[in-house]
Amino acid sequence: MLKKARFVTSMDVYRPTENLEVPQIALAGKSNVGKSSLINSLTNNSKLAKTSSEPGKTRLINFYSIEDNQYLLVDLPGYGYARASQQERRRWSGMIEGYFETCKQLKYVLQLVDIRHAPTEQDCMMINYLRHYGIPFSVVATKCDKVSRAERSRSIPVICRTLAVQPWEVYPHSSEDGTGGEKLETLIMEKVGFVPNDKK
Repeated sequence: MLKKARFVTSMDVYRPTENLEVPQIALAGKSNVGKSSLINSLTNNSKLAKTSSEPGKTRLINFYSIEDNQYLLVDLPGYGYARASQQERRRWSGMIEGYFETCKQLKYVLQLVDIRHAPTEQDCMMINYLRHYGIPFSVVATKCDKVSRAERSRSIPVICRTLAVQPWEVYPHSSEDGTGGEKLETLIMEKVGFVPNDKK
């Protein structure tokens, strides 16, 4: 698991500051897909990122320092929350796009989808956005503890077809039992070029 994790700051508009000038991994996905839970699972700290069963809870860009600020995990506002006003949805969209357009330290995006459902139109739009701007990404299929192994094997091809990705670009994960956590940790550290002290 990732160690020495702490909350740094929240922003409604991304503004580079000295403590943010390190490699960043962003988590994107619809509301209530499990971005905050994934951060807590990876860092083994259930209280680090605030989670809620109510969609649309993350309304700012939240930054978390990992390994004494060697890199950051960035929790982006969720999209697709139907009960939010049109003005609020536009504001969230502007925050996300502004971050992607402004952040020079962004190394990779983890695009989260719920393994129990086919990716939404908004998920497809986000993937197309990342491709258009050449932002590298992988897909994380969350909540895999909620389905059987057989259901999981049927869901992954649906995700691949809908988002036009390969099976090896999809990482099944459960924040409840930690399934897939080690593979995601390896991916994250590879993308930010971080080598833990015990691996040097």
